[in-house]
Amino acid sequence: MRTAQPALACRVAQRPDLGESGFTLIEFMIAAAIMTMVLGGTVMLATQIQQAYGTQLDDVAVEQEARYALDWIARDLRSAGSDPYDIIPDNQEVQIDPDGVAPTYDSILVQADINPPDGVLDDPGENITIAFDSVNTVITREDPNAADPAAQAMTEAIFTDLRFTYLDTARAVTTTPELVAYVQVQVTAQSRARNPITGGYTTSTLATEVRLRTR
Repeated sequence: MRTAQPALACRVAQRPDLGESGFTLIEFMIAAAIMTMVLGGTVMLATQIQQAYGTQLDDVAVEQEARYALDWIARDLRSAGSDPYDIIPDNQEVQIDPDGVAPTYDSILVQADINPPDGVLDDPGENITIAFDSVNTVITREDPNAADPAAQAMTEAIFTDLRFTYLDTARAVTTTPELVAYVQVQVTAQSRARNPITGGYTTSTLATEVRLRTR
């Protein structure tokens, strides 16, 4: 008769179930550390995505503001020299850098008898000065015939440069007002906040060209 089987059965019955003891402290700490790293990485990734999205929105806003500035400047320039009653001297239809403040070529004065054409320049929109205010980083528009004759900020305070280049009919650069046939306009705008990826400011430089109607 074999008697080993009951003894073996007893030992098996007495063997502790390894699954009943749960996690050890070391195992729990390892699991917690892994979870912390995973959550930390997720939060970091979400933060980076949010920053990149915010930066992209800022970049788009800067470019849109630059385009808006070019649009309204071009509209004013297109009317320069409109003079059906021949009252504007040729050298005053466009006046180069009327503010006389450095840097040069960052302001322009245009005259046009348009609102309505009546032989005098005393109506709004007929004697316009466009200039760059480097202190307040805006582009201004001054109309002495408007209800408020003071220079008005026409842009957000994000501009770093405004430059006018004057060309004659042969498209050569000129500084003689009566020879100006084309005006090239360039604006540069800059984001208010730094790009979190590059560490620098995002800039947008756009340009357009306007041909004067009477040249």
